[in-house]
Amino acid sequence: MTLVLLLIIPLAAGLLCLLANTRLWWERLNLVAFAIVAALAVSIGLDVGRLGKISALNGFLLADSLSALVVGLTAFVALVCSIYAVGYFRRDLIAGRITERQLRHYYVLAPIFVCAMLLAPLADNLGVMWVAIESTTLASVLLVTFYNQKSSFEAGWKYVIIGSVGISLALFGTVITYSSAVRVLG
Repeated sequence: MTLVLLLIIPLAAGLLCLLANTRLWWERLNLVAFAIVAALAVSIGLDVGRLGKISALNGFLLADSLSALVVGLTAFVALVCSIYAVGYFRRDLIAGRITERQLRHYYVLAPIFVCAMLLAPLADNLGVMWVAIESTTLASVLLVTFYNQKSSFEAGWKYVIIGSVGISLALFGTVITYSSAVRVLG
């Protein structure tokens, strides 16, 4: 259940930011969601330390020592970034560098990005893991283009191309490795 909550909470926070209409609520939703995610990551780390592995959804999600470490690091960085983002974006909003609409996009996309980042190490299915990694690419491209400037759009476009080619090659390598292992083990 902890693994499922770890994914649902940031996703719900992102969707709730679509419904909320004020910057204060967006900030609060993100801060609370990432604080809960950090606490759940600690809980998962303790459970994995005690039990060795934990799973959910009939083995669809699986946490071992390595995935618990990645989840913990991701949750920590998400929490620290959400705390820093409050002051950073308030200054940008006051200075007129961003609009309320851009700020809403950030507060919707950041938790969805974190949800995909958390799904990648927890997925016990190569296809789902690949989709999660590609989802992080798509969400982060939208975050890279946040400032709506020519340089940020160029960076976003380059990121899409390089990231998609890289993840496609990684998928191809994974499929070849899997097919080779099936012949050896079967």
